[in-house]
Amino acid sequence: MTKNNTEFGEFLRDEVNLNPGRIKRLESGIRGVTDCLKGQLTGFQTTEPQGSYALGTLIKPVDGDDEYDVDIQVVMNPNPQWQPKDYIDAVYNALKADGNYENKIKIKTRCVTVDYAGDFHLDVVPRITHAGRHYIFNRAENTFEETDGTNYREWFNKQNRITGRKLKRIVRLLKYLRDHKNNYTAKSIMLTTLAASVIEPSDKGTEAVSTDADTLVTVLTRMDAYLQKNPTMPEIRNPALPSETFNRHWDDRRYANFRKMVNSHARKAQAAKSASGEEASKLWQDLFGDKFGKGSSGGGSKGNNSLPNPPSPSSGSRGQRSAIASSVVRPPKPYAGPQASNQTIPDAVTAPVSNQDLELLRQEQPGLSYDAETNTIRGSLKFSEEYDPEDGLLKQVSGSACKNPNMLIRAAFDIEIRLNFQPSQYNPWPDVIETAGRIQQIMEMRKIDNKADMHCFPFYPENRCCLGFKVYSDNKIEIAKFIREMVVPFFYRVAYVERHGLQAARIDLWGEYPHNFEKAEREYIGGLRDMNKLGRNDTCPCKSGKKYKNCHLTEVTVAKKQGVFYQKHKKR
Repeated sequence: MTKNNTEFGEFLRDEVNLNPGRIKRLESGIRGVTDCLKGQLTGFQTTEPQGSYALGTLIKPVDGDDEYDVDIQVVMNPNPQWQPKDYIDAVYNALKADGNYENKIKIKTRCVTVDYAGDFHLDVVPRITHAGRHYIFNRAENTFEETDGTNYREWFNKQNRITGRKLKRIVRLLKYLRDHKNNYTAKSIMLTTLAASVIEPSDKGTEAVSTDADTLVTVLTRMDAYLQKNPTMPEIRNPALPSETFNRHWDDRRYANFRKMVNSHARKAQAAKSASGEEASKLWQDLFGDKFGKGSSGGGSKGNNSLPNPPSPSSGSRGQRSAIASSVVRPPKPYAGPQASNQTIPDAVTAPVSNQDLELLRQEQPGLSYDAETNTIRGSLKFSEEYDPEDGLLKQVSGSACKNPNMLIRAAFDIEIRLNFQPSQYNPWPDVIETAGRIQQIMEMRKIDNKADMHCFPFYPENRCCLGFKVYSDNKIEIAKFIREMVVPFFYRVAYVERHGLQAARIDLWGEYPHNFEKAEREYIGGLRDMNKLGRNDTCPCKSGKKYKNCHLTEVTVAKKQGVFYQKHKKR
């Protein structure tokens, strides 16, 4: 029985997963479109990832020269004067007004497609919310269509957690298998829904989902059993919105062929799992191709990280988008924390994770797990904390005893911490992402329009958290400490907004920098400059409760060495 995940991990990394170079170009393209729509589109609120991109199940095209599709939704204010088709037309006209997109866009039934030639297509789908329900638009029929990508994502993530977060990898493998064999037709949403639907709560912690091989065989076997019970095409419904079906791209002939091929793949996977050694590897190769089990292949012609910049229409007139698009994509470098030097910040760095980090993570946040394949921490961040306004400290609470029940919050958030990341001058932290769309739910409930009010970077479609500022120091990032001192306080604040509202959070909690980056930067540097006057044993004014020498002294010293206090502030 194949119990070693190494071959699956290497195969996913080298042949299946969308590689970092392409991810970076994709994110650059989305930022460019978001920036354009923000400035040009009437009623623009934000953009949100959708489909495989939102679920984390994107794969690299099997043929390295092929393009792939990515979906985002542009959330808009309802306009009572508009018909459904007007929303799509408005997005098209806003993009067309920007010379960078004029010749790269097509208007379709439910979206506007931006063509990044030779790399990917970005489908931009307008969406509104009315009476708590979400709608997209059918331009051909001039009708509203209800949708619920957020709850679908929550359902999928719940199924993924049951498998110890293996389900996402299995869906990627199934999509690769579909494209590699090219012997049946099934839209990704259909394949994803079928795969996730067969996972049961009782599977958690059992052999059924103990390794990638086990989980793949479990999913294929149960999918096959379901399909064999349905000789005629069943309706595959959205589990988050039962009124929506995913069958519109299927017919009886395609379904019959899909049913037949899943049966064949399930039997081959069962045989490979039951075998061992070379025999097992050959059987898996019969399913996935000769590259399975061959170690690192570099990922093919489109798989390395040193590719040129994205064929991005966002390189052009808008300063911020141009700067993003022109950044050189380089392989991540080992990273022991921000460096106290005047050297250029690397484009991408890697924060290593030690065994001690993993042990502390297990003890303090058992709902989070580390994925070595992607150098990412994922899962449910849980906390029970009370903020004490008298000393400005956030304190962990066990049991029911607390000083101020109004300040006690017990909460959990689904997050990702990406330890392969690109630091900026005063934001050296790994990327922290809220993955379940809960921040949008809080914004909707509390009638908050600007994602920046939730301290999320507004130019990213995902909920990427702004954790604060720090001048580069030579301190290594300690994962458990980083989560305890930076990540938990951030999500405590988000939960406080959910319970008490935005204004209460601004009044009751610790001080915060303004959302305007230039002003925030100036205030931050000014605060460090003021601290430079303190004595080593003075209490640090940041309200950490620590002495200055044990808190911000190192940061102030580094800032002084770098000449930060004496630099003129440059506009971005």
